[in-house]
Amino acid sequence: MTTYEESLDGAIGYFDNRFRTLKAETSSVRVLDFGCGSGQMVRKLRALGYDAYGCDAWTQLRAERPPEDAYLLEIGTNPYRLPYNDGTFDFVVSTSVFEHAQNKEQCFREIYRILKPGGYSLHIYPGKWYLPSEPHIYVPLVNWFWPAVPRWWLALWAFSGVRNEYQQGKTWREVTEDNARYCTSGLSYWSTRRYRRISAEIFGNSRFPMEFFIEHVGGGFNRLVKKFPRFTWHMFGAIMREFRMGVLQQQKAK
Repeated sequence: MTTYEESLDGAIGYFDNRFRTLKAETSSVRVLDFGCGSGQMVRKLRALGYDAYGCDAWTQLRAERPPEDAYLLEIGTNPYRLPYNDGTFDFVVSTSVFEHAQNKEQCFREIYRILKPGGYSLHIYPGKWYLPSEPHIYVPLVNWFWPAVPRWWLALWAFSGVRNEYQQGKTWREVTEDNARYCTSGLSYWSTRRYRRISAEIFGNSRFPMEFFIEHVGGGFNRLVKKFPRFTWHMFGAIMREFRMGVLQQQKAK
């Protein structure tokens, strides 16, 4: 199983290579990690020479941010607003954020606002049809059922002993309650079609550069695909986008 650090390093490697592909001069590139958590990606991007910042909800930052880290800021909620001026960033990126965001349209509109003309929005996220199980609570097909996840389905898997790292030692009833709340307030799975629609409305464009993802990120599926001729990567990339991890790219008009 891939560890968090391995996943983070893979995402950073992907973004670093993508930045260099999309923008020839990277020495002064300003990057925002949207949904930055404790800021690990921000610190690693800064170590690579990027002018990197991060933002997240206050509850997340309060729990995880080192007090001396001034590069991580709170997202305003009333109204929803990212804490940066218009046209601030060359790139806004995220990893495993949009399967949680209940307000995706607001998020994308704010990202569009703070991007420089010609800037890019790049997001890695688990697909709507991710298999074999929902990657946060480990219950099979939760993302397929979402938003109407049957309670009996959650109870069945909790009774069978399925737990994530934060549920060890809890009864099956407690786990069922936890997961029911999480499905209501912590998950928001969209299909590729919905991502295309909202991207067209706000950015006027969208891409899913999965072949580049296959080339520059490790993982068992990627290693398997690399054994096949490159002309097949488009097909495998589409499969990966729907049933494992997807990458959404949007660009603000110049």
